[in-house]
Amino acid sequence: MTISQILFIVIALVVLGGGVMVVTARNLFHAALFLIVSFFGVTGLYVLLDAGFFAAAQFLVYIGAISILVIFAVMLTRGVQQAQPANSQWPAALITSVIVFVIMAIMLGPIAVTIGDRQFGNLSWPNIVEGQTVPAVPDDSLVRLGQSFVDFNQYGAAFLLTAVLILVAMVGAIWVARDRTLKDVMEERAELAAEEAQEAMLAGPAQPALPVGAAQVAEPTAEPAVRH
Repeated sequence: MTISQILFIVIALVVLGGGVMVVTARNLFHAALFLIVSFFGVTGLYVLLDAGFFAAAQFLVYIGAISILVIFAVMLTRGVQQAQPANSQWPAALITSVIVFVIMAIMLGPIAVTIGDRQFGNLSWPNIVEGQTVPAVPDDSLVRLGQSFVDFNQYGAAFLLTAVLILVAMVGAIWVARDRTLKDVMEERAELAAEEAQEAMLAGPAQPALPVGAAQVAEPTAEPAVRH
């Protein structure tokens, strides 16, 4: 096993481990930090692929901009400000991630899977023989990438759908950060109090605390020996 293969396995484990922790972390702030770890791993994969432009873009855009934006958004949420950074959507995120992973494994895996009349998978993975060099990246790769983004038959539709997704996320952020009325605040506090009461009931009755300054109960001393 070569050094490149060892690095690929380590970086792949970092990416997958960070992604799993993002969707399973109970703490919302910790999930954002694990997202940065996963982005760092993707940057390492681009470096191994000798794609310097994509590695720099991944580092500057996703780690330097989007991750910091996500962290600030998480820190400014009401739950984190109230010292309750609970990720209440982690079960749904975990189930969704497993479903997406299974679908991608079926579509991109080397095993043929037949669903109805269509066959998925059965993709031939490149087998790099030891000592064989990987073809170099063409000099006009960035030019062709830009042309494919504006070509509707290649990636133009996906590019437009991504723009719509970002627009929906911005509208959702504005909706969340809107000015709330007194009724909304009271309803939110009532829901929070109900959740705390339910958690207290599940935790069981609380033990009564000793009064401040109370003396500890001394252990019983042994009986004095009887002198004859």
